[in-house]
Amino acid sequence: MGKIEVENLTVRYKDGGNTFTALENVSFTVEEGQFAGVIGSSGCGKSTLLSVLGGLRPPSSGRAAINGVTVTGPGPDKGMVFQHYSLFPWMTVLDNVVYGIRQVKKKLAKKDTVRLAESFLEKVGLEGFQRKFPQQLSGGMRQRAAIARSLAMDTGILLMDEPFGAVDARNRTYLQELLLKLWEGANPGEVVVPPDYALPRGKRKTIIFVTHDIDEAILLSDRIIMLSGSPGKVYKDITVPFTRPRNRAALIQTSEYTRLRNELFALFFNDFGGNI
Repeated sequence: MGKIEVENLTVRYKDGGNTFTALENVSFTVEEGQFAGVIGSSGCGKSTLLSVLGGLRPPSSGRAAINGVTVTGPGPDKGMVFQHYSLFPWMTVLDNVVYGIRQVKKKLAKKDTVRLAESFLEKVGLEGFQRKFPQQLSGGMRQRAAIARSLAMDTGILLMDEPFGAVDARNRTYLQELLLKLWEGANPGEVVVPPDYALPRGKRKTIIFVTHDIDEAILLSDRIIMLSGSPGKVYKDITVPFTRPRNRAALIQTSEYTRLRNELFALFFNDFGGNI
């Protein structure tokens, strides 16, 4: 039994008198501590899949389960980062992060909760913006605040829907590295670890990470689940063969990286992929 199990999952939407199938008979298992990337074209059901796993949308048939228990609603065992910021507009940036921490760390003293929230806002480059409201920030800064909230919650499972899509290239690279360090099991209050540091796999977080960026998927993931077009189905499940920790600059220059990248592009673009 895996940490996350998806069995014959089908999701249909009603649109007036029409029915649209977003996902059809999707099945896969994610083991505890695994980092699973999910890629696919727009409209293939990636966001719908995360909504079901997060308990925000019921399936039409099939099931999604965590630790063998069917997902029936949101819970403190999993954190989510959406494509579109998902901050409470009436709360300051700091209060948004504090609110998230309180959902999972109810016994943490108020001063420690605030300190932890401030620490993560600093880690994502938002020091000095704690008292701002979301509407006073750029889109990329709002997304960084949402990421800070989910990372500070320190849940065992993270469901991330293109979390870095609105972030500039420099911050995107930094946030990728921060996410990997936390995934490895670093203390949320101190994520600076030696380059060769790694906790046993059983202590790592379990992450499902949706992205449109093939390079990002390769650099971050243990495996990449590719969904086909509408309705979404599992088209390919590919193991990423590179050991950890990964040196980004060295890895992208290897023939193995180029081969895997080309394979994914070919799958993504089907018959004309080989010409890219």
